Amino acid sequence: MEHEKLKAAFLQGGGREAAELFNDLIRGSVREAFWHMMAQEVDALCGPRYRPDRTSEYRRAGSESGSVYFGGDKEEIRRPRVRHHDDGEAPLETYRAASSQTGLFERIVGLIGEGMSQRGVARSTKGAISKSAVSRMWEDKSREQLALLRERPLDQAKWLAVMIDGVFIGTKGCVVIAIGIDESGRKQVLDFEPGDSESQETVNRLINRLKKRGVDPAKGSRLLVLRDGSKAIAGAVSRCWPQALQQACLVHVERNIADRLRRRDRSESQRLFKCLRQAEGRQAGEEAFEDLQEFLAERNAAAALALRDRREEILCVHRLGIPATLNLTFLSTNVIENVIRNWREHTNNIKRWNVKNDMIERWTASGLLWAEGGFRRIRHYEDLPKLREALERSLADATSATGSSLRSEPSAPIESASEIPS
Repeated sequence: MEHEKLKAAFLQGGGREAAELFNDLIRGSVREAFWHMMAQEVDALCGPRYRPDRTSEYRRAGSESGSVYFGGDKEEIRRPRVRHHDDGEAPLETYRAASSQTGLFERIVGLIGEGMSQRGVARSTKGAISKSAVSRMWEDKSREQLALLRERPLDQAKWLAVMIDGVFIGTKGCVVIAIGIDESGRKQVLDFEPGDSESQETVNRLINRLKKRGVDPAKGSRLLVLRDGSKAIAGAVSRCWPQALQQACLVHVERNIADRLRRRDRSESQRLFKCLRQAEGRQAGEEAFEDLQEFLAERNAAAALALRDRREEILCVHRLGIPATLNLTFLSTNVIENVIRNWREHTNNIKRWNVKNDMIERWTASGLLWAEGGFRRIRHYEDLPKLREALERSLADATSATGSSLRSEPSAPIESASEIPS
């Protein structure tokens, strides 16, 4: 009869009605199959219904209402009961497995990972699980993800660049995040460090932990660190990775300059910054910088001075002489900015952060791993060997320059005893 109703619904084009009938049919089939499984288990313990096993220690004890979980929803059923002669009621293994909430775990943490609130998850399961149980499940899963992110090895990849940036959490804290790019062009969340603010101490703790885990320039090479205008990040990098090259995000620089200019001058400033971002090599970069500097000097002396003071960190990548195809990735912090935006979507439903426990660490780890799931290799990753060669050559040049300056410094003459005045 059900098959005839389903067939009629399909033929009449009622897609929604047909889907509902189909789901009801499946649920009815599952209920029937589950009842037969419990009946078989009861027969195995007590013997056939009208021919009980007189030697068995179990006997039938009627039935009662129960509940099982199917497709993430709670289903009410009738379940048979069995009693032991000495130990009272004996639970059926079939019913125990079907009434367990273990199968809901992955579905629940997946919904929370996609941004659904814990209260919303509880409603979506139609009473299959309470909000407190959802919270406990998510806490276990997020703590597991925190351990995964913090304990996975980082010394097996050859890191060429690290992006560091901070994100503020409400009004009570900040999290500094590090993203790595290896020589194959793959991106990975390296680690993060919570703190009261984006201070140098917070960044120091993050970088020192990265060094212990294996993110350290290989012998004969150096790291390229991409950051915004944060002095705290710059100071921590200089202290912990003294050989690293630091590139300022040109997007942040352009925004800061635009705030100092009149509206009618901003379009030309944008054009000159675009020329700077597209310039390839040291000479082209220097020329584009000089054009921008000259333009700003005539419009706003403070903007021109601010640009001149940051010349080294603005032209860092250009002076490496790498192909302009890599400028898109290594002249801005867009990669880590996108990660932070995705992380905010992941934690958008949190209204109050508890800084007394590990809530910030757990949610940050789960959000970053969720964002990492969408990572792809950077554009034009085939040109990364040229970046590696440029970093190695840059370190060799810096080492030789330092050595030659030390060797060329004249030593002070030693006065003889006869030349010392009495």
